[in-house]
Amino acid sequence: MMTVSENIFQELDFFAVSFALGILLVFAYDILRIFRRLVRHGTVWISLEDLCYWIITAFVIFAMLYQKNDGLIRGFSIGGIAAGMLLYNQLISRYTVKYIARALKKVIRFVEKVWKFILTPFHKAAKKASDKSAVFVYKGRKFKKYLNKQLKRTRKLIRIGISKK
Repeated sequence: MMTVSENIFQELDFFAVSFALGILLVFAYDILRIFRRLVRHGTVWISLEDLCYWIITAFVIFAMLYQKNDGLIRGFSIGGIAAGMLLYNQLISRYTVKYIARALKKVIRFVEKVWKFILTPFHKAAKKASDKSAVFVYKGRKFKKYLNKQLKRTRKLIRIGISKK
């Protein structure tokens, strides 16, 4: 039997790690895409998110190259990353984003309905309290006007009484 040299296993391991990293990087971008479907973004925010993603991606690739191959960039490692990204993107990515985003939207809607159901009595109580307080505010304003009139009358009477003496 033939034995395969240890170097070939190291190269195969390096390629497999590169391939898996490509899949992981596209999956991380899918998470970002799912977040964008749940929370609408403007062009500026999308650009900033993409910039941050690619900066982090560059550091992750560099860390993998540094750990596995002493920082040497080799064509088959970049090819492994690209092949992993391409394969995942073509076969799995669109379904991942579509179905996870749909499921999360349903979960969010369910949580919103439960939250609304729980808070409905409090909203009704707050509305009644605000209606009552509106009545008190109105009556308070009327009472303030009444007091001002009474004070003006009293002042007038006092002035008239002082000026007569």
